[in-house]
Amino acid sequence: MASCMRLASSKASWMSSVLSQSRQLASRSLHTRKPLPYPIEGGLGKFLPPPALETLVEYQDGLLERFNEEVRSDPKFERHSTVAQTAIRYSERKERTLAFNYAVLAINNSFFLDRLTPPPPEEAALDTHQDKISDGLAEAIRLNYGDIVRLKSSFSAAALGMFTNGWVWLVTDTGGNLGILPTLGPSTLLIRSRWNLADQRIFREDSDGENSGIASSFGQQVPPGVAPSSPSSGVSSTKPLGGALDPHARAFSSTITGIPTTSIHDGKAAPDEARGPKRNNLATMLSMGDKLYPLFCVPTYEHAWMSAGYGVWGKEEWLKQFWTVLDWEKVSKAFGGRKSREVSFN
Repeated sequence: MASCMRLASSKASWMSSVLSQSRQLASRSLHTRKPLPYPIEGGLGKFLPPPALETLVEYQDGLLERFNEEVRSDPKFERHSTVAQTAIRYSERKERTLAFNYAVLAINNSFFLDRLTPPPPEEAALDTHQDKISDGLAEAIRLNYGDIVRLKSSFSAAALGMFTNGWVWLVTDTGGNLGILPTLGPSTLLIRSRWNLADQRIFREDSDGENSGIASSFGQQVPPGVAPSSPSSGVSSTKPLGGALDPHARAFSSTITGIPTTSIHDGKAAPDEARGPKRNNLATMLSMGDKLYPLFCVPTYEHAWMSAGYGVWGKEEWLKQFWTVLDWEKVSKAFGGRKSREVSFN
């Protein structure tokens, strides 16, 4: 009898050990939030005070938890796939729409938070990090928008013009042209087809993966004035980028159409030289935007500014504070490294 009890106890202990090891192996293949490059408890100035930043971190954790739950039930799930790789595969599987949505929102939110940094100290000469803008990016801003004020104005107008949940992005192409694009809901510019456009790993992955951090191609060339399309992009392939009859015309800006001739802040007309370079080379014009690299983005989800204490209608005031915490040094590095980041993760 005692021998049987010892045998049963030993078997139970062995089963417990096997289950524990299985859980550990399963957890290694799942995805967790990448630590932020700044302390959560310190917040991000008036843009994201500590409670607001904690809300966005909680949101990120929740997205990844739900994504992990979804992939566990998928017999075809490849355990060493990154979030981006899985999102690309799920973009073609209707039954995995929910997992795809969680993945895309997590990718966007992680990229958004990674491009931020605490504001300068109160005694600093500037209340933003604009002094970290590289010479190359500064020249691109001058050529495409005239100056940093008009870039901010165009970007803010695009975000304010979004009357639905989504994201607004500043992007560049291989030629260094800048543009502002929106995506709606769970859609992204960070992944397209079988390519990853992020310029660094935005999740803690247990697999080294072949996309070890970086970026990108949209594959096929897109004619000027026509938006790219993909299962992971919220932009139609046939809808023009802006135009007199386009209700979202303010949400788009590129060197093809020039920059707005007035600022939403001061109402002054932009000088001719501030309306972007004149493009007489047809080949150059046709290649503009064929490969896009996101530089930074901002969400247009109400929970972002409401958690920061700005109320339901506080989006505009909240956006003004965005520029105080944007990490221009990181943005400049992404702009400068755009041509060297074309890494496929086939």
